Amino acid sequence: MYGYRKGDIGLLRLFLPRELHVVFKAIHKMERSLRDLIARNQTEEFRGVYLEGGLNPTRRNVLAPGSIGVYTGGSTYNPAQVIRDDSVTAATEKINRLVKDHEDKKCGEVPIDLLAELIGATVPDPSASERVWDAKAVAESLVQYGKLAGQDSGYLYVDRDRGLKESRYETQGILTGGEAGTVRSDKVTLFLLRTRSEGGSHASWWPQIRFPNGRYAFAFAI
Repeated sequence: MYGYRKGDIGLLRLFLPRELHVVFKAIHKMERSLRDLIARNQTEEFRGVYLEGGLNPTRRNVLAPGSIGVYTGGSTYNPAQVIRDDSVTAATEKINRLVKDHEDKKCGEVPIDLLAELIGATVPDPSASERVWDAKAVAESLVQYGKLAGQDSGYLYVDRDRGLKESRYETQGILTGGEAGTVRSDKVTLFLLRTRSEGGSHASWWPQIRFPNGRYAFAFAI
């Protein structure tokens, strides 16, 4: 937005409302993830960005800031925070039923459609959003990945009664102690952790998605 000012970057200051600050940070994170993906694949093999949500890649007019997001192969995404009041009771109970047969700290192979349904049932906190996590875009990207990779299943890792409280960056992850390494990375993976009900807070499911490594990216309209 400032043009080519690398030599003057130390003198530049940007003042803007918090909402735009959040949007610009999201754009930066997703653009950086795309640049990192291309850097890892420096041949001409990587060319495609798969479009979701009716996005027009040519943009006839100026595109609204924050209206484009990108998920890249090998990356992890999660909501910054989840709602923890009594409004999430029904959603929490629904997910409880869907994962009732899954043991804590165990990984199982399930249909991608179930992963998408579980993501859609979670309740992120919009007041903490960084505009990177979008439940609909994540779910659609999982389904699209399955079609591209010829896979109709992914991995589901469940754990309950976790003491998760602090907000996270939406590309930071919510796992601890090397948990992600216990699950194979050849399929899409949903790590689903249920927060502990304590101190007036209700139990709530907090999702984290991991895309397998590869030369692909999904762009979507928010």
